[in-house]
Amino acid sequence: MPSFLRTTVVLSACALAACASSAPRLADAPPSVIRMQSADPLRITTDDDYVARVNREAQRRGLQVQWINPPLRRTN
Repeated sequence: MPSFLRTTVVLSACALAACASSAPRLADAPPSVIRMQSADPLRITTDDDYVARVNREAQRRGLQVQWINPPLRRTN
């Protein structure tokens, strides 16, 4: 039983450490960054250039590509 308790404590500590090391929150960012992000939001669109290049290369090799999750890029 003590080894089970020890394992539980170690796993809990690892889980808490993982949560603590997540990406910084918006509240931690300087005010200028917050204003800049909200003033000019980025749009996420499909990266059509990359999709076209991959499709061209696949067609050249006699393959067919079916995009399940097409590549995305951020634009202004």
